[in-house]
Amino acid sequence: MEEKKLIQHALKFLAECDYDCQSASPEMIGKKLSITMDEVTKLLQKLRAAEFMEPDTFALTGDGREYALHILKAHRLYETYLARTSGHPESLWHQIADEKEHDLTREDVKQLSEELGHPRFDPHGDPIPTSAGEMPEKLGKTLLEYPAGWVGRVVHIEDEPAELYSQISRAGITTDTVLRIADKDTNTMTLHLEGETFRFPNEVADQITAVKLKAGETLDESVERLSRLGLGEKAEVVGMSALVRGLERNRLLDLGVVPGTITQAELRNPSGSPVGYRIRGACIALRKEQTERIRIRRVRQ
Repeated sequence: MEEKKLIQHALKFLAECDYDCQSASPEMIGKKLSITMDEVTKLLQKLRAAEFMEPDTFALTGDGREYALHILKAHRLYETYLARTSGHPESLWHQIADEKEHDLTREDVKQLSEELGHPRFDPHGDPIPTSAGEMPEKLGKTLLEYPAGWVGRVVHIEDEPAELYSQISRAGITTDTVLRIADKDTNTMTLHLEGETFRFPNEVADQITAVKLKAGETLDESVERLSRLGLGEKAEVVGMSALVRGLERNRLLDLGVVPGTITQAELRNPSGSPVGYRIRGACIALRKEQTERIRIRRVRQ
């Protein structure tokens, strides 16, 4: 890695550790940046020589924190930009933003924040620093810390390592998902949401942070995914997952996939996808991955 990028990644990691109230170490830095311990030693010397780190500690100086928060903000704003406007799958947002963050100037970041409406959180629920360098208080606990039967709302999903995040993404779990811990043991956890059940290794469940529901909120067990609707069955559209973004969301809205619309499964490809749904007088073909992101409530016939 180029020296500038290596320094920026290190500062960003130290700022994340500080926000998480986690103590950093040379070993953690080496693992995070995929460099040797000799390279870590040289990197720490450079950070302290530039007065980005306090002597003999892993604490950032004022200048170091300001620089680190600029990189954090650039990364998380760019992920938000990709989520809202690009056709890139969510599995690539972090990777692309990891490269782009080094090219964005402070003016670029300011302009991007204004264009996006000054969002407070990125698509994974990570806080985006304000112009004053402030971040909201960290809320919630990982799912591993809650008992079986607990119901709550997801507020953050850790997107690294990628192999763990991909399992969460494939299940369609996003920030704001309401779920129930159906069962747990020493190695696995079973989650119930939107009519589906998923069993994850505990290391995957530990990547998901959630909070208890607000007073009056409940898990609506009648809400399912459109993919569960059988041929001839009818349902009312409740909404769409936050994973449906940009042009795809606009297209579905234009087709009439809006809350209150009644739809019926009419035709199914022999392979299982796509499926034809009657929506506002027209038969619309939807891929399986699209139907898994549309929320419905069955209509009694």
